[in-house]
Amino acid sequence: MIEPSTGKKYWQSLGELQNTPEFEEMLHREFPQAASEFPAGVSRRRWLQLMGASLALAGVAGCRYQQDKLVALSARPVDRIPGKPQKYATSIELAGGVRHLLMTCFDGRPLKVEGNADHPAGQRGTDAWAQACILGMYDPDRGTQLVQREGQQARVRTWTDFDDVLDGRLRDWKTAGGEGLAVLVEPTPSISLTSMLDRLQQEFPAAKIYQHTSVPRSNPVKGAQSAWGQPCRARLSLDQAQVIVALDADLLTDDPDALSLALDFAAGRDPDGPSMNRLYAVESQFTVTGASADHRLAVKSSEIGAVLGEIERLVEQHAETGQVAVDASAAKRDRILRAIADDLLRHAGRSVVVAGWRQPPEVHARVYRLNARLGNVGKTITFLEDPLPSYDDLKTLVSDVSSGKVRSLVILGGNPVYDAPADLDIESALSAVDTTIHLSVDQNETSRLCDWYLPGAHAFESWGDVRAWDGTVSVTQPLIEPLCHGRSALELLARMCGDRREPQRIVRQAIDARWGGSPLTQADWRRLLHDGYLEGSGLPPVEVQPVEVTEPADSTPSEADQLEVVFCTDAAVYDGRFANNGWLQETPRFLSKLTWDNAALVSPRTAERLGIEHGELIRITAGEQSLQIPAFVLPGQAEGSIGVALGYGRTAAGMVGGDPLAGIAPVGVNANQLRTSDSPFIRTGVSVTGTGQSYPLATTQDHHAIDRVGMDETRRRIGILIREAELDEYREHPDFAQHVVHHPPLKSLWTEFSYDGHAWGMSIDLNKCIGCNACMLACQSENNVPVVGKEQVSRSREMHWIRIDRYFSGDLDDPQAVHQPVTCQHCELAPCEQVCPVAATVHSDEGLNDMVYNRCIGTRYCGNNCPYKVRRFNYFDYTKPLHMPGRELVQLSVNPEVTVRSRGVMEKCTYCVQRIQNGKIDAKAQRRTLQDGEIMTACQQACPTQAIEFGDLNESGSRVAEAHASPRAYAVLAELNIKPRTNYLARIRNPHPALAKPHPEHPGHPHHAGEQGHT
Repeated sequence: MIEPSTGKKYWQSLGELQNTPEFEEMLHREFPQAASEFPAGVSRRRWLQLMGASLALAGVAGCRYQQDKLVALSARPVDRIPGKPQKYATSIELAGGVRHLLMTCFDGRPLKVEGNADHPAGQRGTDAWAQACILGMYDPDRGTQLVQREGQQARVRTWTDFDDVLDGRLRDWKTAGGEGLAVLVEPTPSISLTSMLDRLQQEFPAAKIYQHTSVPRSNPVKGAQSAWGQPCRARLSLDQAQVIVALDADLLTDDPDALSLALDFAAGRDPDGPSMNRLYAVESQFTVTGASADHRLAVKSSEIGAVLGEIERLVEQHAETGQVAVDASAAKRDRILRAIADDLLRHAGRSVVVAGWRQPPEVHARVYRLNARLGNVGKTITFLEDPLPSYDDLKTLVSDVSSGKVRSLVILGGNPVYDAPADLDIESALSAVDTTIHLSVDQNETSRLCDWYLPGAHAFESWGDVRAWDGTVSVTQPLIEPLCHGRSALELLARMCGDRREPQRIVRQAIDARWGGSPLTQADWRRLLHDGYLEGSGLPPVEVQPVEVTEPADSTPSEADQLEVVFCTDAAVYDGRFANNGWLQETPRFLSKLTWDNAALVSPRTAERLGIEHGELIRITAGEQSLQIPAFVLPGQAEGSIGVALGYGRTAAGMVGGDPLAGIAPVGVNANQLRTSDSPFIRTGVSVTGTGQSYPLATTQDHHAIDRVGMDETRRRIGILIREAELDEYREHPDFAQHVVHHPPLKSLWTEFSYDGHAWGMSIDLNKCIGCNACMLACQSENNVPVVGKEQVSRSREMHWIRIDRYFSGDLDDPQAVHQPVTCQHCELAPCEQVCPVAATVHSDEGLNDMVYNRCIGTRYCGNNCPYKVRRFNYFDYTKPLHMPGRELVQLSVNPEVTVRSRGVMEKCTYCVQRIQNGKIDAKAQRRTLQDGEIMTACQQACPTQAIEFGDLNESGSRVAEAHASPRAYAVLAELNIKPRTNYLARIRNPHPALAKPHPEHPGHPHHAGEQGHT
């Protein structure tokens, strides 16, 4: 356990807090036990399946390209230089929202995802899903052939075969006026797709359209209907809010507009600005938003309505005085809710209250009315027309099937057989339909129960359009020809409507019709493709007025001993659509650091009351359904609330996510078995029993802990990793972070480096970093970092160049959480360089700690000597699939600018040296000097909150130099005299004045004694 000089204790896990023998044993070893042993029970076949899925990428297309695609061009295409990357703007629907991207293509191959910083939606970076979606396009398990099933027989067909069958069905449907025809789609903001669905209903008047998604975001719109009498969507302006109250709402990662909200939130977290926003989070599970909050209250999700009722009552009671007295000695729930009400009244018109999508419509309606009561509407929260069309839901479709109204069903995307609530019995419904057709990128659980499976085109292979959360019209353009000869949903619908136009023309004319006025000129269209959006096409705000409330709000709290299960999207696989993505499966979850599994998150107190242990298989029973899942005891979980992530337990995901028919066990447990159509998000009245069986969970939370167990001297010597203060304390002592650790003056044993040219460095602002993992996935994509699998992760062999450390502080059942990205610090006096016997790790003349891979002989001395534990060793030949016979095109799937490492080689962060060199070459070719901000590392460019700065420390006025000069700046373990080039900016919290803690003493203020130094 870490004890800073401030007296605040930090701990990474329950094992560390309780100082268990297992944790002690692990910390006394540089590499945990069995880290050098190959796991038993893992076949060579399974090993290659995992490795192939992470590296094969475009190799799946090796046999699908026509041979003439490989013939050298006789003339160079216009504006293309071989080996020179090109960038294209595109927008795609992804994980319940829209991502506005800038794609980097090498010789016609899309390889890297970045955010489109110029888009008016305000997304400067990306998230983990956007970074990893490129792997989905190159997934070896993608559907490649049409399949027709007749009974137990499955036959491979061609598009010509299907078109012939479809023509016959179209004639029948036309004759019947569409009676018996049903189309199931996912909710979409696409103008062209919605227009084509409208045309389908015109062609077949009796046909019906339904929609389904496992994570519907319709409750806020229904709440607006109740509050204002019209369906509309809320758009938040967090950059205008001084007080933000999130009620069961993870605004920063699990919201359709999360990327914009994260950027706006971070903009208000500058402690050196005129004001700093304050965030309250009331939630059942520790979310990214909760960890970023200044105050967090853990309550059951089913009690949010009661919490909101208390806030409403306090606001009404103290509306005249405009303030609420807060007793710091009262129970936490009372003092937090009174502080919320006080802040809302004091910041009326500059505050915002938000409810999460899991909450019922009536809670959203009350939240909207409260915002109106506070004068926030039109300032920090505005309402726009909801562009999503409204169709009947999946429950209605099942009912219509049961009544014989549906004889032909076309399913466009999605996977309802897997993710539909258990009470709907989709399998039986599909078997009752005469003809079922499923279009999907992968052949999933639904595909295997349909008469026809049609391979779908990936979003990077298709023409389309979307509307941003603010309504801005954005275009989706293909970056490569369909690798698997798939069709998009737009193309299939057009074929059903008899529309033979090219997809590009369909999209363009749909935008013309929706936008009104004169059609887009060719110049306008080219500008749209170049920019990725249509300027000035955002939706105007809607004037809203509260409607009369006919029923009183239900604010009755649930019984204290009643258990609830809260179903949440997973930070990696979302709702299961990314289950076959090895990058995401291996990404440690934000707080639990769990990989390759889901688990039932329970609080320590709830676990003690139920008599269950961490890692024990438990049985959750709700009505007639039950689920067996491992327990994960996690501090900060609300008492009586059990969190279960969706998206696991797939049986037709692929070689990574699970496919029992191919001998691949499912990853995790399918939580949809407990969901019902009436309780899809929160289920109360459940029971939990332990089975006594243990289940291995692969987590990374203790792998890289620095040994501070047992000896005070060790604590004093190593120093402090996390440094934070409250706002008043920071303003009183701005340089507090530099006075946490005191030591004698640091003297070097040899002459230090000097730099006449560039001196690269980085800064990470812990006040802006939200721990979302976008940087980790961006680094993996950019630098060809392989996937190693659950068994290897459990043995501390994960290969990520960036890790995000998580620490708890405070009470076990109600802790605060802080996090810190850690990567190679590029030390000036690097310990790794001093011990390498073959000079494989060397210092460059620009301050980089370089790796010479072909010198490395794998002694691992550098990894032992690295105090940050950020070096990764290739225990196996993870690149073996690249060299298999007939896999030549696999080599084209990796980033050609980054060396692919082999077995026995150590690797680590390079500050994206390939980007540095490209920037220098471009500047030299154009006979100019490098500009500040011109070179961006992959992690920096992906960060949605702009927490990372990178540049030349020798350039006066550069952003990174200014960050290093900040009074909040400090270097981790600088007392070791290794002089890291990465500095951190300390985290500052902004608590309510009545709840601020007494300022700790700061040794060394106002001056230091003797020759003592500080870091």
